[in-house]
Amino acid sequence: MDFAVSDEHAALRKMLRGFFEEEAPTHVIAELDAAERFPVEIWRKMADLGLCGLTVEEQYGGSAADEISLCIVAEEMSRAASSLAYAYIPTVTFCARAVQRFGTEEQRKEILPRIAAGDLQISLSLTETQVGSDLSGLATMAVRDGDEFVVNGHKSFTTGADTSDYLLTFVRTNKDVPATKGMSVLLVPRTTPGLTIRRLRKIAGQAVHTCEIFFDDAHVPETALLGEVDRGADVLFALLNGERIAIGAHGVGIAQGALDLALRHACQREQFGRPVADFQAVGHMLADMAMDIEAARLLVHQAAWKKQHGLPHSMEASMAKVRGSEAGSRCAGRGMEIIGGASYLVDSGMERYYRESKLYEIAGGSNQIQRNMILKFLRDPAKG
Repeated sequence: MDFAVSDEHAALRKMLRGFFEEEAPTHVIAELDAAERFPVEIWRKMADLGLCGLTVEEQYGGSAADEISLCIVAEEMSRAASSLAYAYIPTVTFCARAVQRFGTEEQRKEILPRIAAGDLQISLSLTETQVGSDLSGLATMAVRDGDEFVVNGHKSFTTGADTSDYLLTFVRTNKDVPATKGMSVLLVPRTTPGLTIRRLRKIAGQAVHTCEIFFDDAHVPETALLGEVDRGADVLFALLNGERIAIGAHGVGIAQGALDLALRHACQREQFGRPVADFQAVGHMLADMAMDIEAARLLVHQAAWKKQHGLPHSMEASMAKVRGSEAGSRCAGRGMEIIGGASYLVDSGMERYYRESKLYEIAGGSNQIQRNMILKFLRDPAKG
């Protein structure tokens, strides 16, 4: 197995590191989070670099990047600010792929070039108050009425809903069968009458708002249907592995950022006449962080490589998601200990990693659910 980093991937990481350090330094992200203002200027510059078109085919204005490149982008983005990732994951990682794979040609031509140009965002609207890992309780209904669907229900935890152009919404279109057999996907315009969006307060990534959505006889044209009626589960399950790999990579990015900050502090901060990195208690934490990051990154890149080559990778995607997200949380926690009291200050950057890391253990299917899936694959490898 070749563990060498290609010149192209090394150059990509170097370019991204410089870009995010220039455009999204800690103080800028802290100001955006405090103001709860979407980073429009940074998003535009990301699009100018081509980052918004990495999952879009060239014929629609993208570049169709390889999976390892997508992981590198995810790492460097979250090293800078997970608030950027909170908008990037639904629009680029999930929804652009959904439109490309399941959309009509008209939908692709209308939506994909605008995503690649940074002119359009889509939020993923799946979760409901009583529906998280168990999709059988999906309650938001869409009933056909001529050439429209009439939608009623309530969605929660839809990140970026108030600034997105569309909500990729999972609805029930057949209540007489289990939700996974009677679920459909609608591309609902945010400005649809009968749709109300309300922000939810949260602990991290405040620059991108997480929202709840109320559908009250919202009329959506049948042309908004993505894929086939009652086949929405096909859309969801086809894309979850890619999302989980990306989430693992974002976790690795947080872990790397935490290590970089902690190492710099430990080498510069002196106590009792020497750098605190010289004290074994601190040095061992730094070593553990480095090992955690390398192990998680290898799992993430292995899953990405298998996906790129069309090999079974469901178990690896779950492993990458768990290890990457938990590496982020562990490294952020150790970073807080190494920096000490100063880590509580917003200007330190470490407290933001600490807050941002937890989401990745929950999003994309909780890590407990991922462990259940890994066990299933171990018991029946053919399903992995």
